[in-house]
Amino acid sequence: MDEQDRTQVTDEVFLEIARSAMQAVNEVARQEKKSALAELTQLFSERIAPQIVVRRPEPDVAAVAFEIKLTLIYGVRIPDVVEKVRAAVKTEVENLTGYTVQRIDILVEKLVRPEPAAESESVNKEI
Repeated sequence: MDEQDRTQVTDEVFLEIARSAMQAVNEVARQEKKSALAELTQLFSERIAPQIVVRRPEPDVAAVAFEIKLTLIYGVRIPDVVEKVRAAVKTEVENLTGYTVQRIDILVEKLVRPEPAAESESVNKEI
């Protein structure tokens, strides 16, 4: 490759990859029946979207950092969910872009209780 050739990836691309990676975490949670983590899928995809900020630690270096704000369901093991999100984002970004993810700071901004309406609907379906 010529030394003048250059490829850049926009922040919007990094945002889309991070969002997609977090949805993959939700897919894992969906497979766990009747758990509090299963409710996380609804929060990410339907009601409460994570806030993601892309940072470029050094100009002209193929590296990126993220700040992510999450809302989780009360009762989940926060360190486990955060590590799943962190690992999914890092792996996906590095695999798709070739950029190094230098850090992913995650702020758990809020906890919400699972919605009782969803539980009563599932009970009614079983009867």
